[in-house]
Amino acid sequence: MSAKTILLCASAFSLLAAGAAQAKAWVVTIGGRLNTAPPYEGADHNINRPSPTLSVRPADRPYRFTPPDGGTTFALIDTDHFTFGPMARFRYKRGAEGNLQGLHEIKWAAEPGAFLDIWPTKWLRARGELRHGVGGHTGFVADLGGDLVYTGKRWDASIGPRMGWGDRNYLNEYFGVTALEAARSPLIDRAYAPTAGRRYTGVEVAGAYHLDSRWTVKFDAGWRRLADRAADSPIVQVAGDTTQVLGSVGVSYSFGVRL
Repeated sequence: MSAKTILLCASAFSLLAAGAAQAKAWVVTIGGRLNTAPPYEGADHNINRPSPTLSVRPADRPYRFTPPDGGTTFALIDTDHFTFGPMARFRYKRGAEGNLQGLHEIKWAAEPGAFLDIWPTKWLRARGELRHGVGGHTGFVADLGGDLVYTGKRWDASIGPRMGWGDRNYLNEYFGVTALEAARSPLIDRAYAPTAGRRYTGVEVAGAYHLDSRWTVKFDAGWRRLADRAADSPIVQVAGDTTQVLGSVGVSYSFGVRL
């Protein structure tokens, strides 16, 4: 083996060793929960469905409780006062039967986007999300909230307001009615074309119990009132309900990885 080859191998090994030494440790939390929620915004009934949960945060940041209504998140930046990263939410399809007979069917949708948490203190959090639909809709949606947060040794808890916004594409997809749909529907007799605006206002209560350092049981309950252009839709007024109640209970497991 030539001296040049040995030098190249030594250099490569040094780079790999340096990379391993600088590898960042993360805490991965996976789990599942049983949700009860309207199948679509504006529905007059709830359905129960299981769903997986996933979140990732840097291991050098201390644990602090966040409500389980935050979707799937990956914290790229996590400091004492700011947490930022990509996230995703999902929406089930909306059929065209029952009260929705004559309306168009909406396919299952994914909503990738980004979130930002602001922590002025350890017990107060403000949160914002901006997401874009893929599949069932192609609009932009945003959700805002704030929480009073208690992080304890065994018990965690939070409570705070929530507010949602949607652009014209989103609101037209889920709350709009064309003239043809109004003619076909046995319940809805008028067309409706909403513009961008608020989707809802509400409140969220959540808690958690730590079985040990890895296993946690989480639960939450939320109440939402559809607002403005969403509440004025005949899909809600005639075939749905402006009051939306949500809740979930689940279990999660946390472990460390080094990347």
